Amino acid sequence: MLAVVSGCSTGKYASYDPATAEEDVAENAEVFNQQLALAASQNAGDGQYRIGPADLLEVTLFDIESRDGIPQVVSSRVSSAGIITLPHVGRVPADGLTPIELEHRLKESYKRFIHDPQLTIFVREYHSYQVAVVGYVKKPDVLQLKGRRTLLEALALAGGLNNEAGRTVRLIRETPEQVYTEIIDLDKLTKLGNLDLNPALLPNDVINVPKAGVFYVEGSVSKAGAFPLLQATTVSQAIATAGGADSTLANERGMTVYRKRADGQRDAIPVNIAGIRKGTVEDMRIVEDDVIVIPISGPKWMFDRVLTAVRVGINYRP
Repeated sequence: MLAVVSGCSTGKYASYDPATAEEDVAENAEVFNQQLALAASQNAGDGQYRIGPADLLEVTLFDIESRDGIPQVVSSRVSSAGIITLPHVGRVPADGLTPIELEHRLKESYKRFIHDPQLTIFVREYHSYQVAVVGYVKKPDVLQLKGRRTLLEALALAGGLNNEAGRTVRLIRETPEQVYTEIIDLDKLTKLGNLDLNPALLPNDVINVPKAGVFYVEGSVSKAGAFPLLQATTVSQAIATAGGADSTLANERGMTVYRKRADGQRDAIPVNIAGIRKGTVEDMRIVEDDVIVIPISGPKWMFDRVLTAVRVGINYRP
């Protein structure tokens, strides 16, 4: 009776095969890691090094000669605010730019004094810093990074997510005022391309990938138990993941989602599965730790017992 619900599901929620469930989860994690690596490479732009705080830059000004008649070479370390200071033009923002981009910016600044300024930039020292990637990744480690790196790049360097990882990341960052945590939805970041959720990393950032949450399907289903909540999942998809309801015994009208409150108690949320099938009722999203219960129908159970007894009687030969 829930075959229609299962048929409406897509992706890995279309059916549940206990024999291949572990392989399906591993395949899903591998596909996600490929999406993660692709998003990281796309966000890297031109792939060039991007200047960051504490880098030491060497700027050669060909139009400004030193006392011995050779082009003037000025060394300037990028401040914590991402600023360098140079003769004549003063303070210039440099953080996040490639050397070529900074060259263009400096040429525009020097045009106030020189008709066609010629200059080059060389990164004499790359500042390295530590970022920790912990939790359910393939290679948790303290990474030594250089230059401007992003969250996705750090996850890729840690080997990507393992099979038990959830799809949210906690970025823990310490400032002089406080330590705060930013929760980032990797599905929105990788699948929807919302690169605003891909922050540049700072020294001593901690990237924590927690274990995927679980939901539970109990009662008259083919495969009751706990299932990983790997992505946005609706009630009908959750039931399909458990193999669907037992069409001979399930009481569809009694389907209920039990959702935990902050005080530890649970609210009972009735499920109108018939309305979901017809499209007149929204297929509710489940959340971590939800318990979906599909009770056994008393009349159906009694009829099943009677039918079983009749079959036994027919097959019994004294």
